[in-house]
Amino acid sequence: MAVTDEASRVLDAAMTLPEVERARLATILADSIGDGSPQEEIDAATLAEAKRRLDDLDAGRTQSVPYEEIKRKLHGTIERARQRASAG
Repeated sequence: MAVTDEASRVLDAAMTLPEVERARLATILADSIGDGSPQEEIDAATLAEAKRRLDDLDAGRTQSVPYEEIKRKLHGTIERARQRASAG
């Protein structure tokens, strides 16, 4: 896919950054791309989803997961990804 000269220059400059900075930049750029929904609509949808999840929890349709378990699993996932990246 072709990009403008300006975008090409920005990309070239970004590619000289360390990997961790490129990852942060990629996250910022990805987060900046939305579906055009107004913030009020996004906020209302987020609140409705949070209420739905709380109702499911209160009704016993779902169970909570302790933070430490989530943290442990996330660290394991990150470590496996790092190992794959360093092996390849």
